Amino acid sequence: MSRNAFVVFVLLMFLSGCTAEEEQLIDEGGVEVPAATAFPTWSATAHDSSEMNGTMFENMSYVAYFSAPWCAHCETTLDAYDQVLPEGKMMVFSYDGREDYSDMDAWHNKTESNLNRTVDRPFMLHPSLAQAVELSNIPYVLFVNAQGYVYHIQVGKITDTEAISNLWQSTLTATTDEDGRWL
Repeated sequence: MSRNAFVVFVLLMFLSGCTAEEEQLIDEGGVEVPAATAFPTWSATAHDSSEMNGTMFENMSYVAYFSAPWCAHCETTLDAYDQVLPEGKMMVFSYDGREDYSDMDAWHNKTESNLNRTVDRPFMLHPSLAQAVELSNIPYVLFVNAQGYVYHIQVGKITDTEAISNLWQSTLTATTDEDGRWL
């Protein structure tokens, strides 16, 4: 197959999703977010031993930030999110359940030390939740609207606080109709 034919084929495959019946949101990283995909039910123990769960965030927009204690480039991204998002609106989840990386208090303390400031966010171990949201790479960040639906998925390093702020503001106003279509 010639290079031009291959490019046309790939473009046709990509564009064919534009005519699908179910509306799709596609984030800047190319991750497709089906319309009105509910964030999974979850519960976990945070680094400070507090019990947390998804029902605590009913009728509130929030961000679920997935990473791992060993991810060095994720720390600058976490720093950017932490600077932008209001208190109580972001949870930090580790997808890596290996014993060497299961101490969330140690991860929290290391992050604060490396950033040289307080990070007042819950750090929780939750590999099964990462699997449920189909984590593909880290950092993997889901913006969840007040109705409990994933509005946007951001994959990879980002330190642009203005872009994060814009995504957050969009999430605050994102709603769906009774049929689960984005308005």
